[in-house]
Amino acid sequence: MSLRKFMHPRNKYKKIPDFNELALLYPEFRDIANIDLTGKIKIDFKNEESLRVLTEVLLKHDFNLEVKIPPNKLVPTLPLRINYILWIEDLMKYISFNEMQEVIGIDIGTGAVCIYPLLFAKMYGNQMIGTEVDETSIQTAIQHIENNKLHHIIKVFKVNEGTILKGIIKENNIYHFTICNPPFFEIEELSEKIIKRLPPRNASTGNKVELRVQGGERAFITQMIKESIEIKEKIKIYTTMCGKRNNLLFLLKFLKQKNIENVTWTEFCQGHTKRWGLAWSFLSKDFVNLINAPVIRKSEDYIAKLLRQQRPIEIQFPIQHRFSSFDNLVNFLEQTMKELNVQIKELNLPIDNFNGWSCQLIAENDTWSHARRKRRLAQRLMNQFIDHNTKCITTTNNIEHSTKKLMKNTSKNIIEEQTIKELQETVIKEPLLICNFFVELIEHEAKNNDVKIFMILEKGTGGKNALETFRQYLINKLDIREYFQKSHERPNKKKRKRLKTNKIEVNLNQIKNSV
Repeated sequence: MSLRKFMHPRNKYKKIPDFNELALLYPEFRDIANIDLTGKIKIDFKNEESLRVLTEVLLKHDFNLEVKIPPNKLVPTLPLRINYILWIEDLMKYISFNEMQEVIGIDIGTGAVCIYPLLFAKMYGNQMIGTEVDETSIQTAIQHIENNKLHHIIKVFKVNEGTILKGIIKENNIYHFTICNPPFFEIEELSEKIIKRLPPRNASTGNKVELRVQGGERAFITQMIKESIEIKEKIKIYTTMCGKRNNLLFLLKFLKQKNIENVTWTEFCQGHTKRWGLAWSFLSKDFVNLINAPVIRKSEDYIAKLLRQQRPIEIQFPIQHRFSSFDNLVNFLEQTMKELNVQIKELNLPIDNFNGWSCQLIAENDTWSHARRKRRLAQRLMNQFIDHNTKCITTTNNIEHSTKKLMKNTSKNIIEEQTIKELQETVIKEPLLICNFFVELIEHEAKNNDVKIFMILEKGTGGKNALETFRQYLINKLDIREYFQKSHERPNKKKRKRLKTNKIEVNLNQIKNSV
């Protein structure tokens, strides 16, 4: 599905460029263009040279920029870059910097093309600082700046690989934003894997320095966040692009762990490719509240819609019943799944305002029913011992004998069940239970917050029965059965009282009639 309709409303590439016009004006474009049977002009997007020429022509035609992209260097996707730049403009205006010409931006990893500083300089005329680790890219970037006579407002600095921002921030200067398109891939990733992850509709461009970094983009942006904690308000808003959705999820959690709450994110949609923008600030929320900042596009509240449609099995209880915090509960649940050998898998869902933890649980076998049976057996034996602790030794011996017998029969049944399950596993490879698992924090005004657990059955040989037994196990493991009993007892007591009063009234009427 084309995502062009979700591009920034002011993005000029929301409308496809007129290839006929480009072919008439630029001979270099004519050299790469093809005419199909219907007379329409097309280019081969899977050809690296075609992409390079198209980008150079568009920069010249739409921005009056003279750029020559060297071979083996990353060819910037202009619709994506413009989406990002326009979002930065929206953020600057949101924090009352209406005159874009007065802002100062830092482009982290500017590259050989120096695309972001060149576009900012042409679109707004503001000052830009570019940073780069590769010497050849720096020389090419400086050449592009001088060719376009923008050296008075664009400066490029070399930084060490170990730092991102520290080396370029001057003590008395104030900077308004950072813009960053980090390397997506880890150094250890195979080239085949990298090619597979790149957009399949376009040719892959760029070299190892531009595409890969130790730890991938997650490690790079994590370091950027750590450095921002030291720099604080010297940069008004820190922004970066994320190429992978799961990295965005990780980074949002990481910012929360570092007590950075003034955060927002957006989606960059263009063609058939989606990227994400992340922004955070150390400015007071009274001055700038990024939560309400403008975004290009965010996914709908998918989880709430899913929970409405699927009718999940639920567990609700006060969090103070056992846990000091929501994170404490999540850690407990993760440890419980580990003990049960239940696999936790990330759910590939749109990001929304769901206030909780979500994942998919995959159980190959029933590892919770035996534990539940043993616990009930132990409780039964304990009750028997308490009831008969005043009796003679012979009674105690009988209890012990019956206990051993019960344990023997139970273990025999367990062994039989295990052998049956082992045979079933050889025939059936499908897991016993696959369910989507959501844990939501429900906040109340009086700080007596509740936790609600939703479980939606996806599939599995155990079906609804396996999900229900798993729910019962969690109720026992969380030690909230007493809470459930109390919540369910009240209406029953009322019914019993009503029945008793009705019976008394009937008996009184019978006595009156007989008299």
